[in-house]
Amino acid sequence: MAAENGTMNTEEPPPRRCCDMLWIVTTKEGWLKLVEAIMTLLTFSILASHPISYRAEYEYLIFAATTTFVFVVLHIVLRITHLFEKLPSPLTHPLIGLVGCFLASLALLVGSAISFARGEEYRQSSLKSSGICGFISTALFFFEGVYFIFLYRRLSRRRGKAEVKEEDDFVQPPEKV
Repeated sequence: MAAENGTMNTEEPPPRRCCDMLWIVTTKEGWLKLVEAIMTLLTFSILASHPISYRAEYEYLIFAATTTFVFVVLHIVLRITHLFEKLPSPLTHPLIGLVGCFLASLALLVGSAISFARGEEYRQSSLKSSGICGFISTALFFFEGVYFIFLYRRLSRRRGKAEVKEEDDFVQPPEKV
């Protein structure tokens, strides 16, 4: 761009900041991670505050919800600080996210079903509400897993086109007659 005095402006754009705090509210993935974090936090905090939460059937849901909460918060922190983009490609591959989301969904489903069933049996509203929050978390992780299926298909299509393009760029030596 030409400045007012006729010289070229060679200033570079400002460097990207280290933290993008708006990522969580400006992207669909950010909103999904925020809701997942809130629901898993509610799942394990409601159940952990119950007086009989020391029993093994409840500790399973507390463990599953706490683990998923930690991984969701870690994902949020890595995205906000732009460290997620710097991870090695095998760690950011959609298949890893797909497997992780479906396993988290399955673990939360089993634990939530146990908690909700015991809440119905013993007429404990806190057990039922923890189970309901767990079911919502299950659905969120399941839909995120479906999202990763679409990402994986898109990645495999791009990779297929790139391989074909690389083959077309390779010049074949002339055949000898």
